[in-house]
Amino acid sequence: MVEKTKMVDIEKAKEEIIETARGIFAKFGFRKTSMDEIAKAVRKAKSSLYYYFQSKEEVFQAVIEREANVLREKISKALAQVHDPQEKLRVYIITRMKALKQLANFYSALSDEYLENFKFIEKFRERYDEEESNAIGEILREGIEKKIFRIKDIEMTTLAILIALKGFETWIFKGNVRWSESDLDNLLDILFYGIVRK
Repeated sequence: MVEKTKMVDIEKAKEEIIETARGIFAKFGFRKTSMDEIAKAVRKAKSSLYYYFQSKEEVFQAVIEREANVLREKISKALAQVHDPQEKLRVYIITRMKALKQLANFYSALSDEYLENFKFIEKFRERYDEEESNAIGEILREGIEKKIFRIKDIEMTTLAILIALKGFETWIFKGNVRWSESDLDNLLDILFYGIVRK
């Protein structure tokens, strides 16, 4: 019983550290955040932080995994409410873009050049790219089965959609551009219908 209580206390402390660190990393970025600042914010000695996490990298890893789970939940919940593959693709993209605005650390892990030197970030990016590719591929396959999409090569189409999304992301987040759902709808119109008159 004592052991179980201790485990609960450890998990509770880790949760508090992760949630507090989320805000600090989002505000100052990974590079400018220190374990001292995180310790101060959670009102713990810096040395006690190392009882829960071995390094700042490990704290950041826990933060981005948390935000990745938030994104997965948002997308999963949004997709569960629609059945048409075309609408699913739209909902997937819009939910993803809106969530990325709120998940600063997750987006930083995907796009910050400084972070690409860390092994855990490289693995995280690879895993996320694969997840995203699988999710879009699944929607496209459903669209083909229901005779809504006419696609010659699912892999290439998935790649084209991902490249368009990443380009749109860079344009929005790096350029601090205001955007709306209608901007995304315009992008989707090009993806769905192209620019050539039929």
